[in-house]
Amino acid sequence: MRRDPLRLRFLRNDRFSTALILLAIALLVTGSGVLNRVDNLLYDLGQRLHSRPPPADLVIVAIDEDSLSKLGRWPWSRRLHAALVDRLHADGARAIGLDLVFAEPDTADQPADAALAEAIARAGNVVLPVLLESSRVNGQLLETLPLPQLLEQAAALGRVHAELDQDGIARSIFLWEGVGAPVWPHFAQAVLATAGALPASFSRTPPAAADAMPFALVRTAPRRITFLGPPGHVRTLSYVQALTGEFAPGTFRDKIVLVGATAAGMGDLLPTPVSGQRQPMPGVEVHANALESMRSGHLVRDVPPAVTLLAAALLALAPLLWLPRLNPLGGLLASALWFVAVAAAAIALPFWVQVWMPVAGALLAILLAYPVWSWRRLEGAGRFLDHELKRLRQELGPAADAQPRVLSHDPFEARIQQVQAAAHRLRHLQDEQRETLAFISHDIRAPLASALMQLDALPAAAQARLRDPLTRGLTLAEEFLRTSRAEMLDAARFEELDFAALVHQAIDDAFAAARAKSVQLVRQLPDDPLWVQGEFGLLHRAMLNLVLNAVHYAPAHSSVTVGLRCAGEWAEASVTDHGPGIAAADRARLFRRFSRAAEQTTGSGLGLYFVRTVAEKHGGTVEVASEPGIFSCFTLRLPLTGLSSSASAAAAQ
Repeated sequence: MRRDPLRLRFLRNDRFSTALILLAIALLVTGSGVLNRVDNLLYDLGQRLHSRPPPADLVIVAIDEDSLSKLGRWPWSRRLHAALVDRLHADGARAIGLDLVFAEPDTADQPADAALAEAIARAGNVVLPVLLESSRVNGQLLETLPLPQLLEQAAALGRVHAELDQDGIARSIFLWEGVGAPVWPHFAQAVLATAGALPASFSRTPPAAADAMPFALVRTAPRRITFLGPPGHVRTLSYVQALTGEFAPGTFRDKIVLVGATAAGMGDLLPTPVSGQRQPMPGVEVHANALESMRSGHLVRDVPPAVTLLAAALLALAPLLWLPRLNPLGGLLASALWFVAVAAAAIALPFWVQVWMPVAGALLAILLAYPVWSWRRLEGAGRFLDHELKRLRQELGPAADAQPRVLSHDPFEARIQQVQAAAHRLRHLQDEQRETLAFISHDIRAPLASALMQLDALPAAAQARLRDPLTRGLTLAEEFLRTSRAEMLDAARFEELDFAALVHQAIDDAFAAARAKSVQLVRQLPDDPLWVQGEFGLLHRAMLNLVLNAVHYAPAHSSVTVGLRCAGEWAEASVTDHGPGIAAADRARLFRRFSRAAEQTTGSGLGLYFVRTVAEKHGGTVEVASEPGIFSCFTLRLPLTGLSSSASAAAAQ
């Protein structure tokens, strides 16, 4: 069935306008970053849902509350730190990262600085921090380095600057950073390099600065951290226990040791995706998570902006693949599933391929896809109804302008009521037209039949001259009458019929015409009945039309095969002749009213239209297959009743 070109045009307009709206939403939201907090929430959710076991060779020596209570208030003498470094070195620590700032001399015990420097020199694997800080609010950013004597003995320096996102959560680091030039690696990167465990993909030398910015913070290579777990997940030993040797020998052998503050009063606590604001994570543990992400290849890169915008556009437009094809509930469910799938994929991307792509813009567009599509379809339906109302008024004249008694205040509902009223009037006119056609066909048929009966009283020459046109007129009237009956067929009049017996009777009724042309009728019919619901007279005439049509075009002394079979839930009756066949151009219009094949010079052009009308009124179809010069096969398909379907299923078993 051909679709209304006007409806197709409205549908295309609705798709185009919906696509533009969804694209605008996705691209504007993604490009502006107004929903960055939503993207961050998705990233944080993935971090909370995904936990990895802590590495066995990574240990945190924590300056915790127990250490403060036993060793006294902070700051401690640097002799304690020197003793700790010696203790760790003696136990075989692979690398020691002191996340402690030694920017000023120990005024209470000046020789302590030298003692710490000597301990660092003896260990040979101690990494000290570089702190980026401002002396006042909005002041110039400064790089705070360790004391010169400590700086000379340190194996490496690493930056411990913490980067907080707009929502105050620490999720990411920069591999290189510095004032004026990115010369300092991250603290975790420096510790890994000292331990000989830095992957080859990480550069050991600072990248070249693109532009000289002597007083600005320059940073390169941003990466997101994939956290191992919540605070306390990494193996931790108290500072006082490590200092006094309260651990089993070999505890630090070949281990990477990070020393830092975990006590709440120390101020070195950061909110993270796995901890939030209520339970911040100590900065030293953040470095431990960054270190393990670097070593295991789990640092996450951000997708380039151009790729992000393209992906957002494609994800936002995806609902238009199913919304025009599904019913409203199906479209709503499919869009909801797509929303969940995109969100789940975004959450999983950092763990699958170590990339992060913000999808909040696409998710918002997907969330609005169904409402926007429904709105555009409603607008399109309104325009279509207005157009149909105008067309009905033009076709029906003043009768279509009659308004319904109750007119809704809703403009859309009012349109529907007007269309219903016009459609009711149209159906009434169609019924009158069919009744008039049937009446005219009957009135034409009666005098033609009477004239044929009186031909015998005329001379032979007059009979020969009048019989053929009168017969054709009578046949045309009868076909008009049958077609009118088929078009006005009411399914309430259907009864259960044995389709096999009906086909047998149609073949019997065509036997005389076949014998007159020396055409053999071959039956390929089942012994068991095939039950269908229908009107016997019309179905019988439809099958008889197909058989007589095949006999008419079959060559003399050939055969016409009439078959019937059960095909699933359908009964298929086929009529095959080996006549001239039908060209492809003719097959496309064969079942239209008043349509005939190019080589057909007789007939009204209503026979096959009648067959198609009967088939459709019975919920079936009629089709033709042909090869010119070889064969033509017409197939009438009707739905079987439950009785026939059960019998065919039992026979198959």
